[in-house]
Amino acid sequence: MKFAPLILALALSSGAMVQAQTPPAAKASTALASGEIITVYPKEKKVLLKHGPIPSINMAPMTMEYGVKETKLLTVLKKGDKIRFAAESVGSDYVLTHIEIQK
Repeated sequence: MKFAPLILALALSSGAMVQAQTPPAAKASTALASGEIITVYPKEKKVLLKHGPIPSINMAPMTMEYGVKETKLLTVLKKGDKIRFAAESVGSDYVLTHIEIQK
């Protein structure tokens, strides 16, 4: 019975470690913004996107062009697609760094 408090302490601390080790992908999905593809510009490697607020880059809802980091997605994306995305500022441009097409 002397080991019961030690076992309980280990069980509680291992549970806390599991919470602290939440995968980055799970955290990133909560920070994704939402938008709709208006036009795809494959040659320019850009999309025209109507979107809601993007807290990660402190941007208000608007419609504007974004570069696309994974250019292979430009063959899949089409007008009207609803997406969730992550964006970042690269120099004077904004780039979509992660895109999930919503079904």
